[in-house]
This record gives sequence, structure tokens and C-alpha cells, in this order.
Amino acid sequence: MSTNNMYQDRHLDCIRMGDFFMILAHSTRVRIFCALQNGPRSVTRIAEEAEISVSNASQHLRLMRDRGAVISERQGQTVSYAIADQRFYQAANLIREALDDHNKVTECSRFAVCTQALPAADQPVEARSIENIHQPTTH
Repeated sequence: MSTNNMYQDRHLDCIRMGDFFMILAHSTRVRIFCALQNGPRSVTRIAEEAEISVSNASQHLRLMRDRGAVISERQGQTVSYAIADQRFYQAANLIREALDDHNKVTECSRFAVCTQALPAADQPVEARSIENIHQPTTH
């Protein structure tokens, strides 16, 4: 594969990912996504868990389905939705964990209680927890 084709492929991948992330750029759709973390749900149940109207849930779910984030299945008069691929939720979870870690470091820096940064992101999450931030010694 030529270098030019490699960059074109990477560019197309970035466009696809950008389109997918736009789905989750709306807080209502993130709440819907979270409601689906424990398995398929009816539109009514999703609306209840996301604290939105059934009509609003249906509109967002239609967009999410059209973009490939969720799948739907009709069971009689009820339509159930599920996350299309569990890796989507795993990726969202990694982002949440990274944000949590970043917020801990930011908060730690703001209050000047840290002497070292968290371990590198390639270390296990346990190794990057707030308990591993060293407190300054008092003299």
C-alpha cells in the first residue's frame, strides 16, 4: 500500500469515527446509550431510564440506529433496542475512565496536593487510581 493510500484510508477512518462520535455528542443520546448498557430495552423503558419523553427517545433512537450505534428488533407491537456492538460501550467506558483520571489529576493539581502525576495510560487502571498519587510531605 502506498503512503498516499495509507493516509487516505486513515482519513476515511477518521471521518467515520467523527460521524460516530457525533451520535454521542448529544447528552440525551449518551443517556440512552447508558440505559442500554445492561441489555435490550423497549423505547418506553429507555425513555424512563434516560428521563425523557417516549417521542424524544424514539427520535434519538432512530438516528442512533441509522448511524449503526444501536440495533432494533420488533417483538409484536414493542420495539426493543440494544447497543449494536458491545465494543462501543467498552470504548465509551474507556473514555469515561480517562475523564475520571484526568479530573482527579486536574483537581489534585488545583489544590496542590500532588507531587507526581498518575502512572502512564498504558498501565492497568488500578495502577492509575487516585490512591497512587503521592501526597506532599510536610516539613
